[in-house]
Amino acid sequence: MASFKILDGAIGSELIRRGLTLPEYIWSADANMNYPELVLQIHGEYVAAGADYITTNTFRTTPRAYLKTGINSKKASQMAKNSLVRAVELAKKTALPGTKIIGSIAPLEDCYRPDLFPGRDIAISEFSQLGRWMDDARVDILLLETMNSITETEAGICALKDTDQPIWVSFVLKDKNHLLSGDRLADALYMLNSFQIEMVLLNCNSLVRTKRAVDYIVDNTIGSWGIYPNLGRGEPSSDGCIAKCAPMEKYLSLIEYALNSGASVVGACCGSSPEHIAEIKKLKYDFAEQL
Repeated sequence: MASFKILDGAIGSELIRRGLTLPEYIWSADANMNYPELVLQIHGEYVAAGADYITTNTFRTTPRAYLKTGINSKKASQMAKNSLVRAVELAKKTALPGTKIIGSIAPLEDCYRPDLFPGRDIAISEFSQLGRWMDDARVDILLLETMNSITETEAGICALKDTDQPIWVSFVLKDKNHLLSGDRLADALYMLNSFQIEMVLLNCNSLVRTKRAVDYIVDNTIGSWGIYPNLGRGEPSSDGCIAKCAPMEKYLSLIEYALNSGASVVGACCGSSPEHIAEIKKLKYDFAEQL
């Protein structure tokens, strides 16, 4: 088991678990403006649990998402930017010296619907805008997460490559060697290698699917990689809810398997809580004591 860093856990499903009803379309983005103290509390608990990286609550802080609420495009853009900037500010408030802030950028449409991709030119334009906002807000890393197709991932990378921050990419899978779109994971990894992407991750995949994909990742990834699976025994609902979570011991078994396979970053996705991150921290202490 090599040295590793700890990513935080879920924000959206954790907001729901703590009593919020997240609105359609903008989902957890609403909390940045209307329930900032709760977002701040969750970030702070992840830091206290041992997270080295805090991910901004920006999965749906996009003009496209706000436009679907029925407001005009100018107001949608302004509200999206305000929420994104606030999200970064909230994450930074909880950071300790050495904590890195990761700017989350999701697929432009539903992350479980690769067929809704709006097209490369539109995607590059919209991802570029999000990248500029993140750049101005001074996040440490840009993360294209829950990416479901090669085409949208490539558009996102092209849009963000001129920013000052390193780019990480995380994929959601259909099975151990295909993205949700049906694209081959091997082709996606080859594409990332061609862009010299710093970190390749798998997120929002079940424990079983993630474990099956780990060996594939090891055999096909040149650089650093990691995982942050969801905790559901099934798939998350459209609002990110997990009906039934897997036991902690099964989650930790997967984390140990990934670390023993060479993962350099581990965390958790939908259904997780600061408790899961605290358990990873214990693994890190145990590993350090063995050295």
